[in-house]
Amino acid sequence: MLEHTRDEAEVSVAFAVHGPTLNEVKAVRSVCASLKALPASDVLKQLRGLRTFSLGVHESSVARKLRLKCESVGLKVEVRPAQEVRHSLINTVTKRFLLIEDEQACKAVVADALANGLGIVHSAN
Repeated sequence: MLEHTRDEAEVSVAFAVHGPTLNEVKAVRSVCASLKALPASDVLKQLRGLRTFSLGVHESSVARKLRLKCESVGLKVEVRPAQEVRHSLINTVTKRFLLIEDEQACKAVVADALANGLGIVHSAN
């Protein structure tokens, strides 16, 4: 069994108690691709009164670049790091990989494999 560890982080923009200023709305639009495509009035409605706005969960190096980009346009940024651990079943003799798309079924198979003494090889991405 191969264990993949992926470092991720959720990047959020923090605003004052009453929500973002007009300059903050413009800055968020400049760093968020999904907001660039929307009319400014829709973005303003979407952000009005929010204390924070999530820019999503990203791989750690992408999150770091996004944080720097936000800070460069004057936004206050919060980053919450997280680690995602996934397991893949690989036959090391035949070099065959077992793909289980259903997450619950995969967890059950991994738990059974671990309970039966299957060894783990660690991989960090």
